[in-house]
Amino acid sequence: VELHAFDNLLEVWGDGQMIASHPRRLHPGNSTAAEHMPERHRHHQQWTPGRLKNWAAGVGPDTLTWVSERLAEKTHPEQAYRLCLGLLSLTREYPSERVNNSCRLANTEGLNRLKQIKSILKNNRDLVPADGDLHPSQELPQEHENIRGPRHFH
Repeated sequence: VELHAFDNLLEVWGDGQMIASHPRRLHPGNSTAAEHMPERHRHHQQWTPGRLKNWAAGVGPDTLTWVSERLAEKTHPEQAYRLCLGLLSLTREYPSERVNNSCRLANTEGLNRLKQIKSILKNNRDLVPADGDLHPSQELPQEHENIRGPRHFH
């Protein structure tokens, strides 16, 4: 395979025939023609950071925070689309409230992987109230017959 690079054009040649031709970009970024992309990559082109954030906001404020942070930490937001779509599609399997609660936990604990959020949901960690969220009547009594105290241990 040979690559012929001109000022405004790149050509790929193989066995004496031109295989592909692309306009040359002089500034950073992707220049892949949509028709050369796999179908699933073309599907992602319809998404924008704004559209993902709108969907996330509909799920809840903690989901919006998680999605916004994933988009911001990538050099190109498009690199986070699959991750964000994976998170948002969890609303097909779980109620929005649970997905948002799992994002709250993820934001608090600094979790940025979809696998970690799925684990939170699978193990129902989003349903356990945070320590500060316990109502006084839910707290365990500190004085009862089963508490042995320090003198019980040698």
